[in-house]
Amino acid sequence: MPPAEAGGISAVVFDMGGVLTVDPFEACRVYARELGIPSDTFVHQLRGPVFAEVECGLRTIRDFLKFACRDVSERLGVAVDIRHLADCLAAGQRVRPEMVTLIGDLTARGIKVGVLTNNAKEAASWWRSGVLPVESFTAVVDSSQVGLRKPDPAIYALTAERMGSRAEELLYFDDLDENVNGAVSAGLAGELFTDAASCRAVCAQRGLI
Repeated sequence: MPPAEAGGISAVVFDMGGVLTVDPFEACRVYARELGIPSDTFVHQLRGPVFAEVECGLRTIRDFLKFACRDVSERLGVAVDIRHLADCLAAGQRVRPEMVTLIGDLTARGIKVGVLTNNAKEAASWWRSGVLPVESFTAVVDSSQVGLRKPDPAIYALTAERMGSRAEELLYFDDLDENVNGAVSAGLAGELFTDAASCRAVCAQRGLI
C-alpha cells in the first residue's frame, strides 16, 4: 500500500517491553507487595538513572540488581533476594502472540515494521532467540547498542533513518506517555499502547491492515 493511501504512514514501529511483550513491571510489583514495601518501588528504580545507564550499555543488569537490593535495604530496611528480583525482571520476557500476528498481517500488506526499545544488552540473546519474528523487522533500534534512549529526540531520528522512512511516515506505539510524547515531538505519529486489540484497531483505522 503506498503511504498516501495509509494517511502518509509507510511503516509501523513498536516498543518491545510492554508492547510486544507483557507488562515488564508486573512481577516486580507483586514482589514489592510481598515484601511489604510500596508496589512501585522496583518500577521507580527501573525508570531511574541507574537503569538508564543499563539501557545505554554503560552498566550491566548485575550492577543494577546490586544497586536495587542495596537501595531498598538502606531506605526501607527490607532485605531483597537478588535472585528473586532477577527472576521478576525475566518474567516480563513473554511475547504477546496477538502482536506477532499483527506484525505478520502488516508485513503481508507491504508495511515495513520495526522495533525501538530501551533495553539492556543482556536481553538481546532472548529477543534474538526466535521468540520474536526478527526476520520481519526492517530495523531494531536497541538503546543499549546505540548509546541513546527514549525520549531523546536523536533515537527517533536514528529509527527513521534505519527504517528508510521520513519521521512523519512512522507510526509508533509505546506503553509510556513520555516516550509517545517524545516520538510526537520528533515528528512521528505516536500512539499510546494499551492492549493488542486497540493497537490493531489503530492500524486498521489508518488503512494499514
